[in-house]
Amino acid sequence: MRIVLLLLLFSVSVVFGIAEAADVSFGFNGRYKTGTWAPLRITVQGWDRPTPFIGDLVVDVRSFSSDAPTERYTSELHLRATKEKQKNFYVYCPKNATQLVVQLVPRTSSNNTGLGNTQPSVIQEVPLPIPLSRKDYFVLVLAQSGDKLKRFIDKKQLANSDGAQVYVEYLQNSTLLPQDWIGYSAVDVLVIRKTVLTERRISKTQQKALLDWVQRGGTLILSGGNNFNALQDSFVASFLPVELKSLKKTDRLPDTVHEQLGFQARDNKGTVFEYIQFSPKAGCETLIGTEEHIYVAKRKFGDGQIICLAFDYNAPPFSEQQVGETFWHGLLSNYGKSARHFIDRYALVLQHEEKIHEEFLSNSAQTGVHQIRLVKLLFVALPIYLLSFGGLLFYFANSKQKARTYWIGGCVLVLLSVSTITVARNVLPNSITADRLSILSVYPERQRAHLSSYVSVRAAARAETSISYTKGSFIRHQEVEDSRVEHRQTIRTLFQDSQVQLRELHVDPWYPTTYVKEVFLDVSELPRTLENAWYVTGREMTYLGDVALDADPDLSTASLQQQITPQTQIPPDIELNGKRKWFARILRQEYVLRHLAEEADASLPPYLIGWTSQGFTNVSIDGNVKTDDETLVIFRPTPSL
Repeated sequence: MRIVLLLLLFSVSVVFGIAEAADVSFGFNGRYKTGTWAPLRITVQGWDRPTPFIGDLVVDVRSFSSDAPTERYTSELHLRATKEKQKNFYVYCPKNATQLVVQLVPRTSSNNTGLGNTQPSVIQEVPLPIPLSRKDYFVLVLAQSGDKLKRFIDKKQLANSDGAQVYVEYLQNSTLLPQDWIGYSAVDVLVIRKTVLTERRISKTQQKALLDWVQRGGTLILSGGNNFNALQDSFVASFLPVELKSLKKTDRLPDTVHEQLGFQARDNKGTVFEYIQFSPKAGCETLIGTEEHIYVAKRKFGDGQIICLAFDYNAPPFSEQQVGETFWHGLLSNYGKSARHFIDRYALVLQHEEKIHEEFLSNSAQTGVHQIRLVKLLFVALPIYLLSFGGLLFYFANSKQKARTYWIGGCVLVLLSVSTITVARNVLPNSITADRLSILSVYPERQRAHLSSYVSVRAAARAETSISYTKGSFIRHQEVEDSRVEHRQTIRTLFQDSQVQLRELHVDPWYPTTYVKEVFLDVSELPRTLENAWYVTGREMTYLGDVALDADPDLSTASLQQQITPQTQIPPDIELNGKRKWFARILRQEYVLRHLAEEADASLPPYLIGWTSQGFTNVSIDGNVKTDDETLVIFRPTPSL
């Protein structure tokens, strides 16, 4: 797939003697899913002038129906003669995306901060390959050459999976692992085998990205056997469901284990193989094995899961075709996706983004009505009053001089009113309002939290602004099927450098533009108190009111409050009002948090759901800005290890 992309890239290349894209790698060997983010790696070379090139590398995401980009990403580029420069982007692929257009835009002395009207010097068009279905299982494998996993399960259909198929792609080496968790957006399962999991091979940034992704719902599978030393010294060792005791050898497994693995004892043929002796930690779930001998173990890790294999799946007898197919088919069918990723198959049909935008639009319209009424009063009501009542006085009054005075005074009053409005709109700062509704998922085990925000930006008059976030934030324009948006569609430029900036943002009066932002935060930024909090245990929920996060909730007082049993929908809207109430109703009606209900189990640790009005990220918006934050917090207490 990558070779095809490169051939297409060079065949449509338009080079102006300045530079050209030498290499483009999209997704994972071209694999991606609609409505997810995908990594894009571009290597630029070929500067043939004595002066360095200074400008921007720009990537447009376009659809078949329009030449206007639906999303635009850019990064500063300084390129010297005969040098190569590599740029990494994370690109969101909306439903109608069909191609990427790579551009090289030089900077001019009068255009140092934006793209302006500068014409691109190089254009590369890269058609997007056919995306995977959201219900499919995308398995990414980090392993040495000779790995047989793709032969076992690639393009195989799983049982009881609504026709879902498995697609397997390999990473050549660990340096290609994403630097940010969003790069794994389309990946369901990451399998690691025969890889040294230390900072020498995987950087701290890559380690953090991988663990963030797992806690957000990913599934990490680690192969065992002679990978014992690599696992024991790895950065994931403290998060595994088991303790690694020693490396053992055996030529026969118990019959019950053979049945769990999916093949009969006679199929083993007495082959000697190595396995790691496991002892369970708190929260360990034995998938295959006995109390004395665990061969496959799992634990929940945030919203995701980590699965450990005691044996090397690429060594006999597990590497035999029939055995391998049977084992992996059963493992992925039953445990391949976390609850969050499993319900992701409904993602493209959910209407919560449209409904949230409609509520923002409704609230914006209500605010605008009051100000529009004032304008109408001054521009319409006063002139009508002057022409009608003043005219009557002029015609019927006994004193012609008095009527003329009233007429002249009325004209002066209208003129002053109109002049005041005109001066105010042009002299006083234009007010911009940013409403933010967020979902904060807290994972105390690593002192990390994921924040997903719906940001609505509107202004009192048409304006242009920019929004700046810290690095690690990922912003996309909300996909809204609304005819009123189409004629207002403008280019939204997201700069992905040391600071993430949304530039050249046009803000309309009374009509909000909505964006979706995702970022991982440190727990130090969390609120100390949750309002309207609920304590959730399995399928039972207890209303707590206000709860301090730095202490265990007092359930003795909670028993006096209202209780709902069983839990049917999350989040509840009892005791809520205003934005919190309609936001909770939309999330519940569209089953946005249905993964919490899917995984409801009394054996799992309880968690808290509550609300706060605290803002969590440092955001800078040009102009006079007013913000309004409401956040739904999902707090999972740290499990005992």
